[in-house]
Amino acid sequence: MKARLFFVVSGEHRTLPHAEIRAILQSQGINFKETAASTKLLRVTADSSALNAVARRSVMYEQCGIEITATNQGKKGLRSQLSGMDLSSHFVERRSFAVRSLRIGGALRYIDRSKLEREIGGVLKEKSRGVRVNLDRPDVTFLCVVSSRGLLLGKVTHSRIPGLIASRRPRKRPVFHPSTMQPKLARCVVNLARPPERAVLLDPFCGVGGILLEAAAIRCRAIGADADPRMIRGARTNLRHYGAEPFGLMVADATKIPMRGVESIVTDPPYGREASTHGRKLYALMQEFLPAAYSVLSNKGYLCICCPSELRIMSIAARAGFKLIESHLLYVHRSLTRRILVLRKG
Repeated sequence: MKARLFFVVSGEHRTLPHAEIRAILQSQGINFKETAASTKLLRVTADSSALNAVARRSVMYEQCGIEITATNQGKKGLRSQLSGMDLSSHFVERRSFAVRSLRIGGALRYIDRSKLEREIGGVLKEKSRGVRVNLDRPDVTFLCVVSSRGLLLGKVTHSRIPGLIASRRPRKRPVFHPSTMQPKLARCVVNLARPPERAVLLDPFCGVGGILLEAAAIRCRAIGADADPRMIRGARTNLRHYGAEPFGLMVADATKIPMRGVESIVTDPPYGREASTHGRKLYALMQEFLPAAYSVLSNKGYLCICCPSELRIMSIAARAGFKLIESHLLYVHRSLTRRILVLRKG
């Protein structure tokens, strides 16, 4: 059954967290209608299974749950709406609750969040038939989001576990390489490629396996290729260290991968001082790689590729037959801004 859902996302990037959630829902074949999007908040109408899907795969969401009500009439309007609602379904087999609040982007500064929590908590307590308030370990948490659009009250069903991917940071892996992508971004770009569970996902410039680790973590059948045998050995060591047996690893030129029918390609080709393109200029390498990637992908398959922002590869991608789905810019440091492109075959 369709429900109104909300997702609170990290504010570290303007577009990537929202894009990751949309991509996850599409990868799972979950139909959804976006009702509102703003900094740190995405609201959709979808089956409640969307909450489990996002919580299982996303690293850029913070909390998500079921929207109870929303208003642009301030605290008085919110209290009025709640007083006329049947909230019993939100307290089934629950003995305690807490109300938290979140202000987004400095909105509605005149609203005191502590007072808001107490007032909304009071209304909920009156309607909860004996359920008590417990601020330390509540059975159910309600979140009041204060944004430029007004107030939203929802029941939190999932919260991201802090430090979930910290153990996979590059410096904590058995084999380190300085050009390896951080796991949070690696998970995001894997999700942007929209692989369903058990999909075959290829990284043709896999290095020591950072992207493969995140693909394996969401139950993709991860295949890595690299022209450098040392990188393949490093990727195998890293994957096995985390209990992620690769579906396949090969020493191969990314422009001549001996495969067909791959459902997703996710890759961060070599660039920068610490990376090697084995003597080939990156633009020339992309002129060979993108048509090859198109032939490797299955129809309607996705390619998510990262490259320096100044590298104009869309014309190459278009000539190869790719359709641009989305593009994101990510500042890394003074001399590098990444462009993240999501392309689709067919």
